[in-house]
Amino acid sequence: MKYLSKSTVFESWKSIIEQGETSRASLNKFFGILEILKHLNIEIANSVESNYQYNVFSSELSNSLQDKFFFDESNKKAFASQDTLNIIFPNYWASNAFQILLRNNQLPLKNIACICLQNEEFEDEFSEQDVIDTFINIYHLTDVVNIFFTTESDMNIEFSSSVLNRNSLFSDLKNHFSITDNSKFTLGFDRTLITANPGELTRGPFIQPLYSGQENLKCLLIANFNITEYYEIGRAENSIADIFSSEVPLSHQVIFYGSPGTGKSREIEIRTNGHDRTRTTFHPETDYYSFVGSYKPVMDGINIKYDFVPQAFTKAYCNAWLNPERPYFLIIEEINRGNCAQIFGDLFQCLDRDDNGFSKYEINCDKDLANYLKFIFENSTNTEAVENYKAKIQTEDFDKIILPNNLFILATMNTSDQSLFPMDSAFKRRWDWEFVPINYEDANSLKILVGDSIYNWGKFIECINPKIKELTGSEDKQLGNRFVSPKDGKITFDQFRSKVLFYLWSEVYKDEFRTQSSIFKYELEENNPIDFQFGELYNDNTADIVKAFLKFNGMEPEQ
Repeated sequence: MKYLSKSTVFESWKSIIEQGETSRASLNKFFGILEILKHLNIEIANSVESNYQYNVFSSELSNSLQDKFFFDESNKKAFASQDTLNIIFPNYWASNAFQILLRNNQLPLKNIACICLQNEEFEDEFSEQDVIDTFINIYHLTDVVNIFFTTESDMNIEFSSSVLNRNSLFSDLKNHFSITDNSKFTLGFDRTLITANPGELTRGPFIQPLYSGQENLKCLLIANFNITEYYEIGRAENSIADIFSSEVPLSHQVIFYGSPGTGKSREIEIRTNGHDRTRTTFHPETDYYSFVGSYKPVMDGINIKYDFVPQAFTKAYCNAWLNPERPYFLIIEEINRGNCAQIFGDLFQCLDRDDNGFSKYEINCDKDLANYLKFIFENSTNTEAVENYKAKIQTEDFDKIILPNNLFILATMNTSDQSLFPMDSAFKRRWDWEFVPINYEDANSLKILVGDSIYNWGKFIECINPKIKELTGSEDKQLGNRFVSPKDGKITFDQFRSKVLFYLWSEVYKDEFRTQSSIFKYELEENNPIDFQFGELYNDNTADIVKAFLKFNGMEPEQ
């Protein structure tokens, strides 16, 4: 048998505590939820079902918490009670926990796995990936792992033949974080020592905070009675007040930007998973009417009539106002591929939000849109929402637009395309900007197939990207980890040639042909590089040229 080494567990603790300090995440609560997930009365690897009541033996949960987070081995308690806790995970519990407890910050999967499995015994043949898989399975995280965790980590998981000396681990952590209090032995992830034993569920730092606080109800319900006898369990909707309270701020307009293929759309997918959303994509032909709506001919049986046809903005706007207790997301892909000034028109004025999240300034809308809004709101059964809307716009004619505080607009932008339609500074400053970096660890999972040789995609972009940055002076044209994203993880030769090499040639290196800066070279003889153009990659000896090209640029096949 073998165990996780002390250095591995120490580095994991250190990493998470330091991340907690910078993100102010409610990590103690999150670890409490993890331990609850582990001890649910369901089989290993089964997924958690929303709005279903599970049971947890309090003694098992208490002992588990004590074994991980209490460091006074000589004063451990025996928790023998067979009392049960009743647990319900509401709709969207995972995305709510991500927003409320983790403040939208993903945690490194390896480090969390090593903390949670620090006392586990492993078979001698267990590998690093086996540890991660074990953690995901016994904590029932299969369906939500991509919400909570990132696979980015520089740490290697190391094993030891000796059981972890937890007193020594505690001493190392206290020394590292300059903690001098020797009277307490429970270490929290906010770097504080806590008096209560973590197994004392109503006093300890990991479960006790989960019993109280309105926002916690969006993550889980926990009680020592049958919850279903007191609460009707159904498709209860998320509360905008709970999810996006002032304690958990979320910008109302965010542009996710970065190099092509870094996963900007995936980032938005994670942020909005389980919530209502409307998605559109901007392109050079997108205009105000294809974003907001206009009268168009529609079929009415065998006849043609003209109706107002709402587009992405109007759909999101109406749904958000009529469902004020739920967040609603308008997602714009490739925002800079359209002429934003033309597309938003006077809606631009509404992007200024007040402290409560509503537009500071209303705008007047045209008669066609006003008539449509009047039809939708007057025919809605949510009369309270309609009255609130009318009070906000202060008109019975529905001819004004004010963005509600539960409408969030998230957009993606490839920085390599930023010159297609330049955004003016007035438009830009009404958005928050979030950079999505290249995930080289994710890229390492992809392979490039060239003839009978296999190359590592991650190593390829690690080799090429610095050259692109040196030539262009920016990161805009670099290759993202998912620039090519094949389903089976294998980039075919044709995909590599037609997508990757064509992009490198046409967007970066075409004008560098036969210069010292060009990467489009290969050698048949040492110190005698041969320049080639993209069109030559469709000759009979294409695979040989590509292999020689890769070798010239420092790449060797894995097999």
